[in-house]
Amino acid sequence: MEVKPTLRRALVSDIEAISNIALGSLPLDPQWPYRFPLASVYPEDHKKFTRIRYTEYFANQVQGVSYIMLAELPSNEDPSIKKPIAFAIWQLPGSHIQPVEVEAKSGTSYRRDANPARMTAFRKAICKAKEEWFDKKFGESQMCLTTLATYPDYMRRGAGKALCDPMGKPLYMKLGFRQVGMVHTQVEGEEEFPAFPGMILELK
Repeated sequence: MEVKPTLRRALVSDIEAISNIALGSLPLDPQWPYRFPLASVYPEDHKKFTRIRYTEYFANQVQGVSYIMLAELPSNEDPSIKKPIAFAIWQLPGSHIQPVEVEAKSGTSYRRDANPARMTAFRKAICKAKEEWFDKKFGESQMCLTTLATYPDYMRRGAGKALCDPMGKPLYMKLGFRQVGMVHTQVEGEEEFPAFPGMILELK
């Protein structure tokens, strides 16, 4: 019988597990290696700043800006132990929307794994799309799914769907989301660019 994942609110003590899930799963998304092309060259920097970023999300949760959900399943190594295998980060209604020009504390100027120009372009593209497609229409009454990640060894076992889910447009469509546009990120003078859909689920 297939075991369904259990969900709970993430705690600060889960930061290591969440960082490991992010490091294991997010590189499968094209926008991740686009922003962090030297992650394999400087793995220490990549791990350090990924952890810092998710520590910031926990600070946001304490302030009531974000809510972090964690999914657990029995460990593949020891089924008697529950293991965190996926997480979702939601931006809550009424939370402050950070201006495009304000960089996160885990910024790009002193980390060797990242491409600063691409990170800036990505952030601006995301903020512009969010403002045009979501903020102008829904204002502070929206909940924004900012991150969803499932550790690769535990994919396709229901965690993403339970959290409202994974790295893929097809599943969102099945859950009732509809596409409102494509986010296009490109640094001037470069040919390479990632593009991904912006999607909404309107509750009635």
